[in-house]
Amino acid sequence: MEKRELRYVWRRAKREDFPVIAAFPRNAEEQYYMYPKGTFPLDPEQLALEAESRVCPTVILDGNAVIGYGNLYGVEPGSHGWLGHVIIDPDYRGKGAGRFLIETLISIAKMELGLRELRLVCHNTNTQALRLYWRTGFVPYEMDGTPDPSGRNLMRILMKRVLTDA
Repeated sequence: MEKRELRYVWRRAKREDFPVIAAFPRNAEEQYYMYPKGTFPLDPEQLALEAESRVCPTVILDGNAVIGYGNLYGVEPGSHGWLGHVIIDPDYRGKGAGRFLIETLISIAKMELGLRELRLVCHNTNTQALRLYWRTGFVPYEMDGTPDPSGRNLMRILMKRVLTDA
């Protein structure tokens, strides 16, 4: 079987991208990991409105197809910001798309926004995402408990990555 090398590109998200992005979560748990304030199934309009309050809403593409989304928020110039709403099309998981999205957002945070540190929150039950963040240089620095919408107790793992060489 011939192995196809995937080449991804990125651009800023457009309003018309959100119906595609909203379909990425396969179930309520995935939607909660991506957007805890959202509802399942995810409403594209709700997600688009939320993106308006975020910094650098970004999509990644395979050809013309939107295959991933993420943004930044809580940006304190010259200091730190937070990575949020990260989601990859299920057909592209495990194929480098998540790594490409995270590395793109790291580059935006460092080069465009001048951030020294990027932070994120990941739930203890989201093993696939924890592994991705670990492989892209994020390390845990704090944890706290939170219930999910079903009342199940989860741990929020706060992770960070230093973006400067000093």
